[in-house]
Amino acid sequence: MSAATSPRRFTPIDTLLQEAKTAVQQQNHHEARRLLQQAVRQDPQDYRGWLWLATVAPSPQASLEYVNRAEMLAPNNPTVHKARRWAEKRLAESDLPEVTVPVPTTQRRWPTALRWIALAVVVLLLVGVGTVYAWNYFQPAGETAETAVLNSSLSPLDNVEEMVAGVATAVPAEGVLAQPTATQTPQPRLPAKEIASTGANQPRPTWTITPTPSPTPTPTPTVIPTFVSPNYNEASRPFGVGPTERWIDVNLTTQTLRALEGDTVLFTTLISSGTWEHPTVTGQFRIWLTYRSQTMDGRLLGYDYYLEDVPYVMYFYQDYALHGTFWHSNFGTPMSHGCVNLETSDAAWIYNFVSIGTVVNVHY
Repeated sequence: MSAATSPRRFTPIDTLLQEAKTAVQQQNHHEARRLLQQAVRQDPQDYRGWLWLATVAPSPQASLEYVNRAEMLAPNNPTVHKARRWAEKRLAESDLPEVTVPVPTTQRRWPTALRWIALAVVVLLLVGVGTVYAWNYFQPAGETAETAVLNSSLSPLDNVEEMVAGVATAVPAEGVLAQPTATQTPQPRLPAKEIASTGANQPRPTWTITPTPSPTPTPTPTVIPTFVSPNYNEASRPFGVGPTERWIDVNLTTQTLRALEGDTVLFTTLISSGTWEHPTVTGQFRIWLTYRSQTMDGRLLGYDYYLEDVPYVMYFYQDYALHGTFWHSNFGTPMSHGCVNLETSDAAWIYNFVSIGTVVNVHY
């Protein structure tokens, strides 16, 4: 299946399941998931591994996805049916709104004596305010007690003489400038701000605010596939690939992948590309993003899968990628939603072979 194979650690499935059970009892769910993922990689047709993965999945959606895979392998198993009911109930409960129960509070009542005292104080305050308001209301308009005492101490003649004296001191004699008294302080006169002459017919200069330039976002490069001739010959390199440059060739007709250096084939393996409902794109692309391990949530794209720890992911166009596969072993048959599925060990070899910018040539 591949040009080079590496020794692989093999542990019996029953041993992995027993170790995972012990990890669950110790509340070590991370270690349990690792052991169970190793189990389904070694034997993806054993429904027990998928069923156990459902019990330690981090979300209700992931639990139901793993139960679905177990049910595909063992549709008549009663344990799988129980697990489905449990997963569906868990998913339904996760969608329920949280209900907050109000905590009853106790109210303290004042003693009867204190309530009567407080009522009496309020009544006294109201009576006092009303008395003051009534006294001021019935006073003669325009005269208070203070003004009545002052008016009674001066005769009408005295009032007139004081008014005349006040006018005489306020208005200076004709031709005589009034001198400031000792209590008057002359205010300094501030000169206007000098403005440079701009000519008789030119407008006065005004201040203008220089806008701060906003940062220009760096454009995101868009990966555009180049044209692939329908008469492409596998014996020749794609246009632009150098004689010693590494590149990947994916043949969707034969469901094979080749890793080449110039014209020399270094590695060949079977793949599983997209089905007729979700075909794999064709063209010449370059790898633009890689992950050693990644969770793939197809629900974000409208699909019905959720896969944790997908190994050796190499994106070559938008969300299309080469990656390892542990949930099936039907390589040589289209099985995916558009990605190029590889056996995990083959994907590891390709992951170490390519780099960002490596050409991926996909054709029929």
